[in-house]
Amino acid sequence: MMEQSELDELWQRRKAQTIRLMEIADLTRQLLQALDRRDEMSVQIILSMREEPVRRLFEMDESLKRHILTLPRKSAIRARDMLNGSPPEIEEENRLCEQTAQYRKLLESTIALDRQANIRLGGKRSFYNMFRES
Repeated sequence: MMEQSELDELWQRRKAQTIRLMEIADLTRQLLQALDRRDEMSVQIILSMREEPVRRLFEMDESLKRHILTLPRKSAIRARDMLNGSPPEIEEENRLCEQTAQYRKLLESTIALDRQANIRLGGKRSFYNMFRES
């Protein structure tokens, strides 16, 4: 069983990632609105504004993965499972599992928004069209 302090640490990290992802989702919505208006200047500004939060979210994710590797084996496996969407096994895990579910839902909706924006910007050369799932 994981220590409460470790569950709290993982929750804090996932909460911070969720906040960063909310920023990215908001910027992506703004990007779609600018594309709808055909406002090329706003599109360029929003794209550049989005780079930093995306980079920081990636760094946060890498840091979380490194942190999990420092945990005892059983705790690391359980942490990985919870952060990948496993349900709580004990009451103390509820908060982390709920935060992870919120993060995953937001991630899915943000990816859907990004796909729309990318296809509008890139057309047939869009990342999503070039690497379409078979």
